[in-house]
Amino acid sequence: SEQAYLDATTSPRTSAWELIASYHLSKAAEILATYSAQGSVGGTFNVREQMQGHFDRSTTACERAELLELHATVRLLAATADRMVANSIWSVTRAVNSRVTRFVSQLVDRNQQKPIFEMLPPQRITLRDHGLLGSGLRAVVVSLPTSSGKTLIAQFRILQALNQFDEDRGWVAYIAPTRALVNQICAKLRRDFTPLGIVVERVSPALDIDGVEAELLMETDPATAFRVLVGTPEKIDLLLRGGWETKIGRPLTLVVVDEAHNLSSGERGLKLELLLATINRECRLSQFLLLTPFIANGGEVARWLAPDSHTDMTVEFDWRPNDRAIVIVKPTRGEKLGDFNLSLTTVHTSKKTIEVDHDIELCHGRELGLIWSKVNNSLSNVAAVTASCLSRRGTVIVVAGKVPHTWTIARTLAADPAYDEKAAVREAEKGPRPNDDIAFVSNFVAKEFGVDFELVDLLEKRIGLHHTGLSEETRVLMEWLVERGELDILVATTTIAQGVNFPVSGVVMSAHQYPYGEDMPPEDFWNLAGRAARADQVGTGIIALAATSDERAEILRRYVARNVSPLNSTLINMVQAALELGQPLELHTLYWKKEWSAFLQYLAHSYRQIGNHAEFANQIEQVLRGSLGFQKLRQQSVGTANSLVAAVHEYAAIIRGKPLALVDSTGFSWESVSRALTGVGEAGLRADSWDPASLFSPRDSALQRAFG
Repeated sequence: SEQAYLDATTSPRTSAWELIASYHLSKAAEILATYSAQGSVGGTFNVREQMQGHFDRSTTACERAELLELHATVRLLAATADRMVANSIWSVTRAVNSRVTRFVSQLVDRNQQKPIFEMLPPQRITLRDHGLLGSGLRAVVVSLPTSSGKTLIAQFRILQALNQFDEDRGWVAYIAPTRALVNQICAKLRRDFTPLGIVVERVSPALDIDGVEAELLMETDPATAFRVLVGTPEKIDLLLRGGWETKIGRPLTLVVVDEAHNLSSGERGLKLELLLATINRECRLSQFLLLTPFIANGGEVARWLAPDSHTDMTVEFDWRPNDRAIVIVKPTRGEKLGDFNLSLTTVHTSKKTIEVDHDIELCHGRELGLIWSKVNNSLSNVAAVTASCLSRRGTVIVVAGKVPHTWTIARTLAADPAYDEKAAVREAEKGPRPNDDIAFVSNFVAKEFGVDFELVDLLEKRIGLHHTGLSEETRVLMEWLVERGELDILVATTTIAQGVNFPVSGVVMSAHQYPYGEDMPPEDFWNLAGRAARADQVGTGIIALAATSDERAEILRRYVARNVSPLNSTLINMVQAALELGQPLELHTLYWKKEWSAFLQYLAHSYRQIGNHAEFANQIEQVLRGSLGFQKLRQQSVGTANSLVAAVHEYAAIIRGKPLALVDSTGFSWESVSRALTGVGEAGLRADSWDPASLFSPRDSALQRAFG
C-alpha cells in the first residue's frame, strides 16, 4: 500500500509527491489509450483538456518535491501525448461523415489483424492539413513518398464521394495498371468496405465484356449493386466507350488512378491520358484522384483535368517509415580454391547515418553450394546467393529479367545443400511455423499443373514464383503467401515493379531492364525499392543490385542516380517523331503503331459521340485540348500543334460515314477493324461458319481460312 511504501522510505515527503506525479501520469496514459481505441473518453471529446489537467498536476507535484528528472520527463510526455492525439485517426477524420466514422471504428477494432490508431505523417498532412477530406475540388493529385499509405488516403476519398452522391447511387472507378495490382486492391477494398455494406467488384483485363461481367454491371438491387469498380485503364476505357455508364444507370462520381506516373509511359500512358480526357468530357459528375510517388508537376496535371477546381497535394519532406539502403553486391575470389566472398557497397541511403564508406561482407565460402566459377559471370547466381543470405532477416523478392531466369534462380535456391541446417536454425530462433497455408497453395498448384510441377517442390522450401507463365490464380496465391509472411523468397520478373504492396525486408535485382533490353524507368525502380522498408517492417530495408564486374557496378551507380523527370504526355513525342520524318502527318497511315492506334480510337469515339461531321470539324481543337499532350504541345510549338489539328481534320473526312461503333466495342482503330472485315470477306467467312456441328469437321476449312 501507499502507506507502507512511504513508511519504508527515508524521505516520505518526496516519495509522496513522486507517487502523486506518477498517478497523474498513469491517468493521462489511460485517457490517451481510451481515446485512441474509442475516439472519446467518457462520452466526451475534449481529450486534450483532460490530459493537460493530469499533466499539469504531475508537473506541480514534481516542482513541489524538486524532482528535476521526472519534471523533464513529464514535459516530454505531455508534448508527445499532444502529438499522438493530433495524429490519431479519430482526430484526423472527426466530423467528416457517418461512413468515415464507421470505417474508422472498424480500422481500430481489436479484432483487426493490424489495427490502425495513428495516421502516418504524409496521411495526416494530406487528409487534414491539406484538407482532402473536406475539399470539394474536382481534380486532386496526391504525390507522396513511397510507402506513405496512399491506398488508405484513397479509401477515405472514396467514402467521401459515395456519401456525396449517395442519393444518385454514384459509383467509383479505381484504375490500377496491372492485373496483380487490380487483384490486390480489390481484395483490400472488399475486406475493408464489405462490413460497411459497400460492394466492390473487379473487371478482368480481357478486352471484352462477358456475360458474367455484364450481369455484374447491370445489377440494380441496392444491396448487391457495385459501388466501387476496380480495373485496368484498357478495360475501364472499353466500358465507358461502350456506353456502360448509361447502361449502368448510375453516374460515375470519382476516378482513382493508382500509379498515375504511368501517364508518361508509352502507349499505355496515352491510353490512360485519353481515358481521363473522355471521362472529363462525358461524365458530368466525375471527380479525379491521382495517386503517385513521382509527379514533379502535379499541379499542371490537376489543372488539365479541372482548371477551376484542382490542387496538388504534394508532401515535400523526404519521409520514410523505415531506413532504406540501396547497395551493389559483387563477388570476389576467396582465399581457398573455389571459395568466393560476396560484399555490399552502399550507393544510396535514406539517411547519412546508415551510409557505410567501406564494403560489407555478406557471406563467404561456398554459399548455396556454388563455387567461384559459377558466380563470377552469372548475375542470376549472384542474386540467388544474395537472396539466400538476406532471407535470414525476412521475406526477400528476387527480380529477374525473363521468365526462364526466374526458374533458374529458384532451382539454385532450392538446391542449397545446407537448407535443412538453415531451417533448423531459423526454427530455433523464431519458433516453428505452421505449414497449413503452404500446403493449401501446394495442393492447388498440384491440381492445376500436376503433382510433378516444379513449383510444388519449391513451395515446400518456402520459395515462390511470380511471372506471366503462371495462371492468374496461382500468382494471386503467391501474393497472398507473401502478405502472410509464409514465403522466405519470391522470385519474380521485372513486371512486378508496378506497385504491388509486398511487405518484404529486401529486394534483390539480377536485372534492371525489361525483357527487351529497355531500362526500367526510374519511377518503376523506386516503386520497387519502396516494397522494402515499409511501415510494418522491422529494420533497414535492403535493395541489392547484382554485379559481376566493376564496369557493371558503375552502370548500376549511374542508373540509381537517375532522377524522376516531370510527367510528360506521350503524345508530344509521338507527333514530334512523326514530323521529324519530313513527311506530312497522315494519321491513317500510323494505325499499326500501338500509341497512334489509341489516339485514333479516341478521335473515332469523339466523332461518334458528337455525331455530326460539321460539328466535329468545328470542335476538333476542343476535343484535342481535352488531352494533356495537346495543351503542352501548343505551349511548346504552335506550328506543331496546328499540324496535328490539320491531320485530325483530314482523318475526320476519312472516317466519315464509317461504322465507328465497332471501334468502341472492339478496342481497335477503324483501320484495323476495316482490314479485319476485308479479310473476313475475302476468306468467305460468315456467321454460320462458326457452327460447332461442322467447325471441326475435316471437310470444313473455316479455321484454316480464318487463321491462315
